[in-house]
Amino acid sequence: MSLKNSENGVHSSFETVEKEEDEVQMNLDHNAVPLQQLVDFSDAFSSNEIFCSRDALIEWARNVGKKNGFVIVIKRSDKGDSRKARVTLACERGGTYRHAKNNSNVEALNRKGTGTKKCDCPFKIIGVKLTSNDDWSVKVACGFHNHRAAKQLEGHSYAGRLSDGEKTILSDMTKNLVKPRNILLSIKNHDEYNVSTMKTIYNARHKHRLLNTAGRSQMQQLMKQLNECKYVEWHRKDESNDCVRDLFWAHPTSIQLLNAFCSVLIMDCTYKTNRYRLPLLEIVGVTSTNFTFSVAFVYLEAERVDNYTWAMEKLQSLMFADRLPDVIVTDRELALMNAVRLAFPTTTNLLCRWHISKNVLANCKKLFERKEKWEAFMSAWSVLVFSSKEDDYERNLRSLTTDYYTYPGAVKYVTESWLIPYKERFVAAWTDKVMHLGNVTKNRAESAHAKLKRHLGSSQGDFDSSWNVINALIELQHTEIKASFERSISVVEHQFNNAMFKELRGMVSRASLNMILMEFKRATQVEIDKEICGCVNRTSYGLPCAHELGELIKEGRTIPLDSVHSHWRKLDTVTDNVSSELTITTEIDSILRQFADCDEAGKIALKKKLRELACPATTSMCPPLQKVKGKGRPSLKINVSTKRAPSLFEIVESAHDSTSPATACSVKVPKEKKLKYIKCFPHLIREHIVNIVDVKADGHCGYRSIAGLLGMGEDGWRTVRQDLVHELHTFHDEYVHLYGSIDRVAELVYSLSCFDSFAPYDRWMTLPDMGHLIASRYNIVLVHLSIRQCLTYLPLRSVSPAPFHHKLIALGFVEDCHFVQVFLDSTSPIPPIACNWRNYRYQCARGWEIPYVPRIEAFRSSLGTNSNVATQETIDLDEI
Repeated sequence: MSLKNSENGVHSSFETVEKEEDEVQMNLDHNAVPLQQLVDFSDAFSSNEIFCSRDALIEWARNVGKKNGFVIVIKRSDKGDSRKARVTLACERGGTYRHAKNNSNVEALNRKGTGTKKCDCPFKIIGVKLTSNDDWSVKVACGFHNHRAAKQLEGHSYAGRLSDGEKTILSDMTKNLVKPRNILLSIKNHDEYNVSTMKTIYNARHKHRLLNTAGRSQMQQLMKQLNECKYVEWHRKDESNDCVRDLFWAHPTSIQLLNAFCSVLIMDCTYKTNRYRLPLLEIVGVTSTNFTFSVAFVYLEAERVDNYTWAMEKLQSLMFADRLPDVIVTDRELALMNAVRLAFPTTTNLLCRWHISKNVLANCKKLFERKEKWEAFMSAWSVLVFSSKEDDYERNLRSLTTDYYTYPGAVKYVTESWLIPYKERFVAAWTDKVMHLGNVTKNRAESAHAKLKRHLGSSQGDFDSSWNVINALIELQHTEIKASFERSISVVEHQFNNAMFKELRGMVSRASLNMILMEFKRATQVEIDKEICGCVNRTSYGLPCAHELGELIKEGRTIPLDSVHSHWRKLDTVTDNVSSELTITTEIDSILRQFADCDEAGKIALKKKLRELACPATTSMCPPLQKVKGKGRPSLKINVSTKRAPSLFEIVESAHDSTSPATACSVKVPKEKKLKYIKCFPHLIREHIVNIVDVKADGHCGYRSIAGLLGMGEDGWRTVRQDLVHELHTFHDEYVHLYGSIDRVAELVYSLSCFDSFAPYDRWMTLPDMGHLIASRYNIVLVHLSIRQCLTYLPLRSVSPAPFHHKLIALGFVEDCHFVQVFLDSTSPIPPIACNWRNYRYQCARGWEIPYVPRIEAFRSSLGTNSNVATQETIDLDEI
């Protein structure tokens, strides 16, 4: 801060300030604040320095305030039309609370979480502009504070405000997908006196998003960004409601890479990437430097032939007619395989060997009684799959069927499910005849899925937020690929200094040189024997094989550049087929004629379509209205995790121990499962309990269990308590009627308002009291299970969604003192609904009960009339 040390004219500038000092003194006398509560900071704010500007004066005052534990704000500012310009600075706690017009009633004032920091603090300093230049001076009108100085300024909203520079940092880091906590740490590293909190960062990010979207809907913002970044985008929507059905986008550089490296494409769907539960088809390719690049991303309404065919047609439209893929690798997704066949009839569709192997494991491992026998079978299977010749394949197949004739189920599965219909798509004897560049699995696509999900962080994002993540990943991906091209051109590895590689150095990728070098070392053994060579490097990779290199060595010639396939010689993204004469004149003329021939309604419709094409941000398209039921397995928990559900082979592997894979099927499973606390539940429900998850026993176990079942994690118990308190306050009158008195509601608020690490007995969760709160707050079906009482709680106020969108969780009460998480299978009977739900639910909520009537009747019939399990909310424990 620039200051000028001069005292000329300072005292004359404050002749008109004396009255304000007198007024402040009169206010102090009038308020009669006890002297022991007044703290004088006049000396700290007294200064004879001349400030070069108004902003410099304000910054000085605020810095002095921070050092002394006070937040200084502008109370009044006068531009000086009739007198000298001045600015009055005061303490943030100065003045008194003034009622807003709509908050004058007592109930609004008493609402939890509202309050004021105003305590009529009299502190005031006045800055006055001098006659020369833009110089300012300051004088203390009142140096007293009627409150203690803050020991730390964190939590003071005004002191925690972000400066313009800090807002710029936040904006840049938000665009680069930096997490809020890391943004706050970066800002604090730039300014050691910064007192901003996480709430400040969240608010600033929210404001940044609002300014960025400028009132546009999610789909409008997405279309705007796709257009600005020159993405190629297609979509299909439901014409009846404008909801998107399928959505395809591809980065312009990705399209260049696709046409430069179109030999092999790998496709696979992934799940749990968006809140709409749409499967995401990710298409990837491989460059000459052996890097994976993303070609396109397609959100599909469903995994049907129609949807996949549409996606394949859009992919084909990105490619030049003479550069269609030689190989496409997928798993055995029949709809996708059919779509590939229709869109790319000349392309070879290989199946992922890894997934086939895991399918064999999932379906055959249970048939073997010993681990050694199972491993021997899988070894024989691997030998069969990697048979290099058709004769070898036939011989290995006969060997497998002969050696394992005692396991007809396993032999039948591998032959009828895989070998007979699909052997040409994954057995080496056939796949080695096509140029797959070493891609016989979907590992590249799976790796791309994992990387994407790590950066998404949540499965509840929308299209716009997902695009931001995808776009950032693609930009970094392209940077790495371009760098790999340049390294292949400019860096010569010492191992390629052999004269044989003279024509290839700097002209082909280093990845291809490494593979040629391996064959070069084989050439000393193979020499020119084509039979021993096998020529896999030539047929599958497009590179010189061992016998070719043996011939060159024998003749003393270098490896010619044209012996390397063009895929490996491409070290840029430039394409040769781009036509500079491409125009749309014919199409525009056709549209104009069509517009002229249309009636008024047709003209309006055509104009709307053209407007959306010219200005994508004006689209009327909206995201899906309801979550689409995808292919992924339904989860027992509501969470935001992007982690996939375990595959069948993983379940099979975990179900069998290391010594006897068939233990689970060869030994009879007892009717009562060996789960902790299983005997704490009624007999009729035990066989339907899939799992019981214990939680920490610290008095918060009930809330820990609910947090875990809702996907927050066990440590989210504080959030659950806060949410339920908010539920009681928000619908206070309704719960007074439900629980019978204001006192009972107050008792529940007291019980819930415990956030210490250990909860005493009177702060434990109590059921059935909390059941209605939990079901209504989280819009879920809550099943309460114990040996004494079983009840089901439904939401009181919301309209029931479609049954498959219902979320049902089960809470167990065990040993009369502890709550646990209980997971039921989908066919489990459930106890009757709490009576108070029928008495106090809204009319719109009546549909919640309908899907559960059969399961409730099954519970009642299985329970019988002589059971000691209560199915009503009020019970007499002495009778049990």
